[in-house]
Amino acid sequence: MERLFRESLFARARWLGQLLVFFLLPLPLFAGGKPATMLVNVADTRDLEPGITLFIAQLYNESHYLFALFCIVVMGSVGLALGLLADRLFILLGVHLGRLSHHE
Repeated sequence: MERLFRESLFARARWLGQLLVFFLLPLPLFAGGKPATMLVNVADTRDLEPGITLFIAQLYNESHYLFALFCIVVMGSVGLALGLLADRLFILLGVHLGRLSHHE
């Protein structure tokens, strides 16, 4: 049993090594050219009308940390709203997802 486990472990390690060589060996070939000196990521706000889209684009341009915090708050709020909406829908359908009472 131990021999079989050891052989399968070596087979997996060999397979993983071949996979890494296959994917990592050509990487220097794809990285040709001189490296970029200065990359600046900004959202183009020239053609945006005033509103939520302009606000989000300006927030992204001014501070990536505030933009990330804004995204976290919005995602959490939307998740909470969808969860509460689904809970109300299930109650209307007669499916009660509360705590289960267990009687022996």
